[in-house]
Amino acid sequence: MKGKIVYRFTSPVYPANILYVNLIEKYSCTNNCLFCSQPRTKEEFNKNNIYEKKAGSNLYLDKSPSVEKVLQEIDKNIRLDDQEIAFIGLGEPLIYLTKIIEIIKKIKAKHPKIKTRIDTNGTIKSIYKDATKQLENAGLDEIRISLNAVNEQEYNKLCKSKIQNAFSNLIFFIKDCINSNINTYVSFITEFKHPKIRYRSEQEFIKFALSLGIKKENIILRKYVKAI
Repeated sequence: MKGKIVYRFTSPVYPANILYVNLIEKYSCTNNCLFCSQPRTKEEFNKNNIYEKKAGSNLYLDKSPSVEKVLQEIDKNIRLDDQEIAFIGLGEPLIYLTKIIEIIKKIKAKHPKIKTRIDTNGTIKSIYKDATKQLENAGLDEIRISLNAVNEQEYNKLCKSKIQNAFSNLIFFIKDCINSNINTYVSFITEFKHPKIRYRSEQEFIKFALSLGIKKENIILRKYVKAI
């Protein structure tokens, strides 16, 4: 089954007026988080996982689609009542920053009232130092950054990033976004237990996010759900 470039969540928890965009090749990600249900081997690519089950769609793409192809799929699937276009997929969307910048600009030119959003692990600053400025200039409205830890040691154990100095770059990226015109959220996976990682309460996560300058209402706590 060919993976979808645009899709919608079937769960009643999520509003129906959000169109999700996937441009991630082979579930690519800069992290290898212990809690993630992302398929990691070819044998897992056609098996059910939590995210694709919610989406009701296969999201495996052999190749990241072109800007033109993504825009065609958006045009074919967008509804009059859609209020948001969100770049997510299963992996890290900001690997494709250059494409996303161009797509956002064209979306804003054609649909100026629709909100644009990206969900990311925030390690992009390790690759593009001016990522925040590029996203802001393109017209990105909202960003949700997966933080998941309160210090570098715990982050490295939990997220197993493939990028050097991932945590420090993540923190710098969060602060860049806070100081921009992009509405900035951070998220944490809660109730995930692992013998090698210190268990943190919701209050500890909230306290750390507040120390970075995140508004309390912009802190997302997501309860861990075991992979299928």
